Amino acid sequence: MIRWALIVLLAVSGAARAADLPILDVAAVLYLKPAGRVAYRNFLLANEPRAFAIASSGAYGWQGGGGTMEQVRAKAIASCASKGSTDCKIYAEDLSVVYLGQPRSDPPPVPGPLISGRAHTFVPDERFIWHGPQTARGLFIWAHGKAFSGTDESHTQPQNYVRAFNNAGFDVVRFARDATFDSESNATDWLQDDLPKLRAMGWHLIVAGGQSTGGWASLAMVDKPGLADAVIAVSAAYLNTAYMGAQAAGLYGLSHSANAPDTRVAIVYFQGDRYVIEGIDTRLSNLLGGLKGHVGPILVIDRPPGFSGHGGAGAYEFGRQYGPCLLRFVLNTPPPTSCDGATQ
Repeated sequence: MIRWALIVLLAVSGAARAADLPILDVAAVLYLKPAGRVAYRNFLLANEPRAFAIASSGAYGWQGGGGTMEQVRAKAIASCASKGSTDCKIYAEDLSVVYLGQPRSDPPPVPGPLISGRAHTFVPDERFIWHGPQTARGLFIWAHGKAFSGTDESHTQPQNYVRAFNNAGFDVVRFARDATFDSESNATDWLQDDLPKLRAMGWHLIVAGGQSTGGWASLAMVDKPGLADAVIAVSAAYLNTAYMGAQAAGLYGLSHSANAPDTRVAIVYFQGDRYVIEGIDTRLSNLLGGLKGHVGPILVIDRPPGFSGHGGAGAYEFGRQYGPCLLRFVLNTPPPTSCDGATQ
């Protein structure tokens, strides 16, 4: 009892009005004209490291998602300067406003692991704004994939589309798993066991989302009512060639055992996914044949143009184009039935 009280206390800490952080206030950014404010919204959907530069002329530039902080700062300044300004300075980087002459604005502190098992952990991601269960709009649990090489993926930054949820007030927790013990069956069991514990900490809206093995485990949360309010399964698969022939049967069984009539389910697949050996049309047909009538609203993002491969959702542009639509699918009543051609 004392242990759970301490965990809940840790989850609550740092919850002070994160939604009011200046980093999220597009209108407050100095000098920007309408096009610059659109660019700043796009910047807010980029993964770290990231930096946004401004100039008194209204020029701007930004960079994010790769390299070092020094590199993204330099590229943001260079992009701003390329628009003809000589006084470009960094306005924001990562989750903080750092512009000279204004009070520095850092995000609330992020607590440590919320739940720890022998081979898995649910840990708030420090690269995302922490709102806390008492003020957050919901909790997004991100489940990473499993590298074919067996390398550790547990610290992998959630895909860019998750930024749309975080910016809208969702906390982000990584479902981090030890590569030695990671499998679709273990990941599913751990997630099913621990989702009720996370909900008990105070979040009233739970989204289980992930990619590859993480997408498979997230999709398995439709096995019981009340585990997750929404599921986002991206490129759901085993990332192991030894099991590729069994995937179709496994997903067929998973979807046809669905029993979560209120859970919203989003499914994403990309052209050229080498782990969908039976063909995407067949896979989607089998999945939808089991899910329809046994889960809530269903959204399918089927081979969106401009993206390909098993890791297609890792592209920044996928997050920019489809993150806001996925957010609307989780929150809106009625939810959108399609994300075709989606943008902000």
